[in-house]
Amino acid sequence: MLQQQNRLTRMKDFEILFKEGYFVNGSLLQAKVWKIVPEKYPRRAYTTNDLKIGFVVGLKIDKRAVVRNRLKRQMREVVRLLLKDNKLKTGFMLLLIAKKEMIGKEYGEIEKSVVEVLRKSGVL
Repeated sequence: MLQQQNRLTRMKDFEILFKEGYFVNGSLLQAKVWKIVPEKYPRRAYTTNDLKIGFVVGLKIDKRAVVRNRLKRQMREVVRLLLKDNKLKTGFMLLLIAKKEMIGKEYGEIEKSVVEVLRKSGVL
């Protein structure tokens, strides 16, 4: 589980991320990334030390909640370990969105894909 300070939870934060961010594609997932600009939204109290991360696995991926939740847990674990080792830069808001190809993949493959997307986006 990610620490509370690193979770992307508020609907307004998701709206800002989709409005301001850009997509980065990978083989098993894609990411929506926004480099935080605190002056743009002064009422939200963002800082350049913030790192907010969210995870999405839609119903189109699989209708079974068990499958969707497993994929989210695996992505979350990869990011948690990267945070623990201080490998992620701060000052970003990002959303990791699973693709249908992720179903049935092993943890190692998911880890490679997450690292690939984070490296492309400049967060790693």
